[in-house]
Amino acid sequence: MAVNWKSLLQENKDLFFNIHKDDIEDGKNFLGAKINVQKEKILNENIFENYISDVNAKLVFEKTTKIKNMDVKTLNRIEIEIIDLLKSIFEEGQNPVEIFLYSTKALDLKEKAVFQSIQRILISVCNSSQAGRDALICILKNWTWDNQLKLAIETIRTIKEKSAFDSLLTLLNNDNLKDCAAECLIDLGDTRCIEPVLNMVNTFNGFNINERNIAFRIIDKLSHFGDEAISAIIKCYMNNVNKSLNTVYSNVISRSKEIAIESLSKMLYNEEYNQKAAITLGKMRTSVATNYLIEALNSPLIENKINIIIGIGYTKDPNAINFLIKLLKKEAISKEIKACIITSLANLEAYEAKDIIKEYLTDKDLCISAMSALIQLNELRYLGSLFEYLIVPNKTYSEITCAIKELKRLKGFKENKISYEIIEGIKYLIRNDDGYACLNTLRILDTDIDDSIAKELIAKLKTTKKEEIQYAIYKILGKNTGILNNIINERIFIDATLNTSTRIRYLAQKIIEKNYKDRDKLIKA
Repeated sequence: MAVNWKSLLQENKDLFFNIHKDDIEDGKNFLGAKINVQKEKILNENIFENYISDVNAKLVFEKTTKIKNMDVKTLNRIEIEIIDLLKSIFEEGQNPVEIFLYSTKALDLKEKAVFQSIQRILISVCNSSQAGRDALICILKNWTWDNQLKLAIETIRTIKEKSAFDSLLTLLNNDNLKDCAAECLIDLGDTRCIEPVLNMVNTFNGFNINERNIAFRIIDKLSHFGDEAISAIIKCYMNNVNKSLNTVYSNVISRSKEIAIESLSKMLYNEEYNQKAAITLGKMRTSVATNYLIEALNSPLIENKINIIIGIGYTKDPNAINFLIKLLKKEAISKEIKACIITSLANLEAYEAKDIIKEYLTDKDLCISAMSALIQLNELRYLGSLFEYLIVPNKTYSEITCAIKELKRLKGFKENKISYEIIEGIKYLIRNDDGYACLNTLRILDTDIDDSIAKELIAKLKTTKKEEIQYAIYKILGKNTGILNNIINERIFIDATLNTSTRIRYLAQKIIEKNYKDRDKLIKA
């Protein structure tokens, strides 16, 4: 007869971790392995799909629970004993894989040596047994214990069990296992996984470095499938609005140069996609990519040339520098295009173009772009002139906005003296002005502030009485609660809910609801 799982559990309940008392007493949900939503059959005590006798089940359990973090020689001996036992049970026409994997719930799988030991046993047994491989697929379908599922997935990945494809697809919806399932699908070598895996990657928000690293690893692996995968990756990149993930996509595509260049070059002529296509081609930094960009710039089929010029700025190609300098000198081109060329020359590190760029310092429409480019080319004396647009009250809104945009751009050059000087300028103005200049300076900041800026903003809240400044600061702090939670805490926003300003109280409440969900509402809208 089949093993009485309820009895087995009750006899050994002290050895099993993560099994709820009610589950043991009830004997129906004891597995903790709730049936997937796609399945509607009722849970029962014989949820394991493969037969094993009571005697053999207990033998497997007793042997398995001996595994722990121990010396290599002893661990190897226990592994061999378990492998021999499991294979002999298979020879009796029974299947020990489910009870073996279930018994690992009594082990500390956080111990790397223990996890790897179980995996070695599963690989050895299932690699030589179709019944063992079938049992792994049953586990993927029916169980929801993350550790046991991960062991099954990693075993399938190693032995390349292609029949697990459909079951692995369902695990792409499991937040704890989706990256593991995706990499397993890729390693099975079935190109049908390309679209579902990319859809899974697009569920990442990409805001933290860990997610971006996982996304890069998965997309990069997918790219090894060749043309079909690269085309799908490019399509995802072109249609994705998530900037953090777009950076990951762009970096993977840039590595797949030979395959991707042809597809991207055609997209230069599609107005919807040509900015991303141009930037990615530029990042490839090959003469072939540069030539495609220059060809597109000269083409009458492309009316708006700005995106192509932006892409050329990423190439680091000396030929691109000469081409842009000649283009800049032409009288017929618009001021907007000239401004873009000036910025691209700075991105190309075209120090030889500094004298030409300086000619535009007296041009009212181009002086801000010229100053920004010269600062980028290490002419830091122009930084004060750029900040003047934030301080002097007779500047137009358009000029102020343009200066803020350039200061944001320059601030983005991390680990750079330029970025350091801009941050110091921002802190000085926040600390020493309580009006027009402070408000304009706050517009430079968004979701990329460091500890020193956060502390400066919090200090400013204690000294300013200006509602506009307070509101702008709370808004910035609210956007940075996740990455700077050691500095920006909930107390700041709780205090803000007592502010005399209705809109500041409302903003603070929204920030609390979004970032500190476990708290009750403090105020009513």
